[in-house]
Amino acid sequence: MSPEQPPASVDLPATHTAPVVITGATSGLGLATARAMAKQGIPLILAVRNMAKGQEVAAALLRSGLRVAVRRLDLANLATVKSFTDGLIEDGVIPRAIICNAGVQTFDRLQRSADQFELTMATNVLGHVALLDPLLSHMAPGSRVITLGSETHRGGLRAFGFPGARWSNMDELLSPTEPAPHAKDNGLVRYSTSKLACIAMAYEVDESWAARGIRAASFDPGLMPATGLACKYPNIVQRIYAVAAPLIARLPGANSVKISAENLAWLATSPEAEPLMGCYVAARKPRKSSPLSYSP
Repeated sequence: MSPEQPPASVDLPATHTAPVVITGATSGLGLATARAMAKQGIPLILAVRNMAKGQEVAAALLRSGLRVAVRRLDLANLATVKSFTDGLIEDGVIPRAIICNAGVQTFDRLQRSADQFELTMATNVLGHVALLDPLLSHMAPGSRVITLGSETHRGGLRAFGFPGARWSNMDELLSPTEPAPHAKDNGLVRYSTSKLACIAMAYEVDESWAARGIRAASFDPGLMPATGLACKYPNIVQRIYAVAAPLIARLPGANSVKISAENLAWLATSPEAEPLMGCYVAARKPRKSSPLSYSP
């Protein structure tokens, strides 16, 4: 994602008429962020896997007279990522911010993407890299990229007991060998490792593109019991989670989806958030990520 090629004609700064792209905008934090931005009159591109759901969300927002477009994007299918980015560039629709929100968390056996990569890393990381790579050189000064980090990347108490990241290298993480039939297979570790990569991705984008006026940050939304990540868990775990969610929501570090969405929208678009670019951000303050996340 380094700026090897000169940018397109982007001498002028990003304007408020340019849209914000939100991946995974039909549910959870992505949907809430779209609503928060819509209230501010910010033009949106909802990058969604399910077009029917995307059109439903857009219709609700359009009733308020807002500019909302829906385009298909399946981050676990690189052909659709290319179609999405090619379409934006051909149509001359260049975003002023890209919020890399979409993500999956698997609880069961190893799953693979349409391109046969491990599904969690393919969706949360590789798909977003493929999304950003062709668009960055077309984005104007003042544009931003926001990735979704998480305290799960460090593990331990601050991660509510979630297992921390186990980094090896991207080749191994994207193309792991199939586990033995009865071997323990931990999708939670794959998730926390993908979050480590998302934080590092933001640092890399900011370091590479800040000289062009394109900045990046990684946002930790905190633990949000009301989001849909648990929908992939086994039924019994979903039932336990549903009962415990109201209690979890009261713990330090837990947030409502609405508050996290408002903070994410602010980070992606507000001039006041400029000092936080290049950082890992919780609420509206910088936070140190794990030492490993700063490794080039």
